[in-house]
Amino acid sequence: MRKTLAFVALLALCAAPAAAQQSGPAAPPEPVAAAANEQPAQAPAPSLFPTRDEVRAQVRAAEESRGSRGAMVEGEFIALVLAIIVGIVIAAVVLD
Repeated sequence: MRKTLAFVALLALCAAPAAAQQSGPAAPPEPVAAAANEQPAQAPAPSLFPTRDEVRAQVRAAEESRGSRGAMVEGEFIALVLAIIVGIVIAAVVLD
């Protein structure tokens, strides 16, 4: 039974890219000129060699966003536990 389940899972995994390639026609492409007119003026590109003040500002912003987010959200924890369980099941099937 395990070998059958593993075989079916392998077939589903191999069929996913083929199903993705058989999608319907894509939306018609928009003209490039219209897209260029809609975009506002962009900020200057980041420098290849940023100054220390720029790096400190980026680090401070990253720490503030990470600090405001807090610890791992419950949904992320559940997803992590489920991923570990799925990995253990796959290892058990493959090693058996």
